[in-house]
Amino acid sequence: MKRISKRRRLPGLLLMLLGFGFLCLTLLRNMDPLVRDMAVSGAKNAANAAMQKAVAGRMAAGELTGLVALVKDDAGQITAAVTDVGRVNALQAALAGDVIGALTDPAAANLGVPLGNLLPSPFFSGLGPRVPIRILSVSEVEVKMASRFASAGINQTLHRIILSLSARVRVLIPTGTVTALVYADVPAAETVIVGRVPDSYMYFESSDQWDEPLEKYDILS
Repeated sequence: MKRISKRRRLPGLLLMLLGFGFLCLTLLRNMDPLVRDMAVSGAKNAANAAMQKAVAGRMAAGELTGLVALVKDDAGQITAAVTDVGRVNALQAALAGDVIGALTDPAAANLGVPLGNLLPSPFFSGLGPRVPIRILSVSEVEVKMASRFASAGINQTLHRIILSLSARVRVLIPTGTVTALVYADVPAAETVIVGRVPDSYMYFESSDQWDEPLEKYDILS
């Protein structure tokens, strides 16, 4: 009799599991726009954190120092800001590799959120099984460096080096995939130039007067 009762219960349990699974799939489909928004938001946060961490790591290693040299005339006035393009290119490649490595790490790639976070009531936040959200791939990682000059007071000029990072992140969600474009501007260095505030700046690329490829900003009065 016990064997017969167990056999009778088995189809009922299977039907309950199938019904629960169907309910979950229906719920996920209905919440698909919200899942997509959360996936994009999570991917952007993860990518931005990876970019900030990559720059901070290279900065701690001293790789951001000496990228720009200030050229003075005989009177001690700043006449040009020269950027070492060779070192900048190496830094850009290293940062791109750091970002890709950080985002493809299994610990960082899993962005799953509790099912309760998708419900309108905050009472269920953090509850329920996790909805699988995972970073599939990272592509088109670009790192660009820009020099910006701005007045910082009387006879003072602020020279700032900005690293602009961007990446395309593809994220897997239960109903398909979504793509997030991530951009971040990270200050790499700041220098206050004391002296005459320049009226304009001219830019020359790959000057033949230097042993290595350089970018030169001539300061004109």
